[in-house]
Amino acid sequence: METLYFDVLQFIYHLALAVLVGGAFALGAAAAPAIFGPGGSAAREPPVLTRAQAGTIFGAALARFDGLAILAVIAIALTTILKATAFEVTGVPDPRLIVRWAALVLLALATLYSSAWANPVARSIRASTPGFDDLPANSPARLEFATLHARSRRAMSVAVLVGLVAIFLS
Repeated sequence: METLYFDVLQFIYHLALAVLVGGAFALGAAAAPAIFGPGGSAAREPPVLTRAQAGTIFGAALARFDGLAILAVIAIALTTILKATAFEVTGVPDPRLIVRWAALVLLALATLYSSAWANPVARSIRASTPGFDDLPANSPARLEFATLHARSRRAMSVAVLVGLVAIFLS
């Protein structure tokens, strides 16, 4: 029974890491470029969607991902605590384990900043500002949105990188 318990914890832990790291990577590297316009040699072609349409579509996808990301952070935290107390720590923790825990803390902080705060606030600004996409680039609402967007992208990049470290050390 102890083996089954550990295997279930490991499965949930790795599934949550895969959802978080893989989902963020897929959204940033594949979905966003495809939705917001063609890239590479196809850049000469006109975009299929307007920027407003692309923002609405990607915003909806990101809102769903944010919920999954928060759930994944909770699953990672719970499984990490349960694994540590039941299996991993029998004395002084191994340095590799400490590095993995540090990576998981950074992963959780970056994800929660992006998915629980910056993205919802940015979506709120966009939704509550009439004609948001028609505003000049230097309008206060657009500037605040751009700042939150840039910080959220950086936070999720950090989450992906430290998530890869945690996967490697798992």
